[in-house]
Amino acid sequence: MKRLFQLSFMALVLANAPLPAAQSTAAIPLQKLISVDLPVTSHAAAVPDADRQDALVLTVTYNGGVYVGVDRTDVATLAEKVKAALSVHGGNPLYIKADARIPYASLVSILDSARAAGAKRVTLLTAQRDSEKPDTLVPPKGLEMLMLSPR
Repeated sequence: MKRLFQLSFMALVLANAPLPAAQSTAAIPLQKLISVDLPVTSHAAAVPDADRQDALVLTVTYNGGVYVGVDRTDVATLAEKVKAALSVHGGNPLYIKADARIPYASLVSILDSARAAGAKRVTLLTAQRDSEKPDTLVPPKGLEMLMLSPR
């Protein structure tokens, strides 16, 4: 009985232990605070920089919430907020985490606002199927785009 208790206690300790540094990717707070169901793709490119704490991430939730970083905003002022964030983040790309269930027109409106704000490099983040085990950390993937001005 004592042995069983020791094994159970050890399993509990190991399950709650922090991940080793080699597996940790410095997750940004946004991933824990704002939940979205990303669209699943098959051939997206790895974008590990999207997990950096200084990455500029714009999130669109299923219920219509729009966030620049962790700050909620509305679509009317989105271009201003993105422009201000881009000036702080320099030439870094803008990562968009859009829920797979939002209407296509909403995503187009978000992309229009990003282009109007001066975003040149935008990456639409996607979910991936290549995780071997549940709860395994894998780098984010996405579809990279260049934003061009209309003629």
